[in-house]
Amino acid sequence: MSKNEIVQISEGIYQIKYYWLGLADVYMYLIIGGEKALLIDTGFSNTHAREYVQSVTELPVEVVNTHGHFDHIGGNSEFDKIYMSKEDWETAKLHSDYEILKEMLNHYEKAVPAINTLFGNAKIRKEAEQSIHVKKFNPLPLPEKGYFELGNRKVLYLKTPGHTIGSICLWDEQTKTFFPGDMLCEEGVLLGFEHSSSVSGYRDSITKMQVFYKQHDGYQILPSHHQVPVKADIFERYLDLCDNIISGKYKGIYVDDGLSQGMCVKKNGLQLVYNRV
Repeated sequence: MSKNEIVQISEGIYQIKYYWLGLADVYMYLIIGGEKALLIDTGFSNTHAREYVQSVTELPVEVVNTHGHFDHIGGNSEFDKIYMSKEDWETAKLHSDYEILKEMLNHYEKAVPAINTLFGNAKIRKEAEQSIHVKKFNPLPLPEKGYFELGNRKVLYLKTPGHTIGSICLWDEQTKTFFPGDMLCEEGVLLGFEHSSSVSGYRDSITKMQVFYKQHDGYQILPSHHQVPVKADIFERYLDLCDNIISGKYKGIYVDDGLSQGMCVKKNGLQLVYNRV
């Protein structure tokens, strides 16, 4: 079954951990400034993100989404101000459609034997369906100035197309912490959606992220899934993976994991699922 917890990981930064059905994890990050707080993503619709936020701060809270997928926007309706790259508004609209999400869940169940077995439990199946009831919300465009001012604390954003065309990464100046969303994960990155970038486009974003992180003397990298933190060599490892896919040295094998479909390459502890080179 699913469970939540919130832990402080740096000065003024909290991580909300949501373990979906005991199968997968998604992390949200709360950054607290002098005047308000910023929540990076809101998890599934039954994550109850606001409840956890209120357990650590009484400041006004704004939300910024790293991208528009249902496991990152599910709790958006619990908040008044939600910022998202305009390039992902259409993706968020699709991922707020219960019928589309239910069909995706059904396909996930059929494609993955372990999920099929798990969903044989009616209680777990019901919880899974509840987790994808994304309520309507109205996103705001990202601030034109390129950052969020929280009161003696700035959080910058970078536009980094890849996992989705509107994916962004965030940077907390105070602690030199980098939040790549789903653009960098130790176990793999999915470019297998219709709204994903090509491998070449993803490579451009990784280069942009690496240059920024080095120039700003980054301290830690906190993705939205799997292992946290990750080491800075993850930039170079993904660049190497991309280069070898683009050159044709690495040949992908078609996979359908129930959530995305495409060619998959697994090397050096990473994997990339993609549809276009």
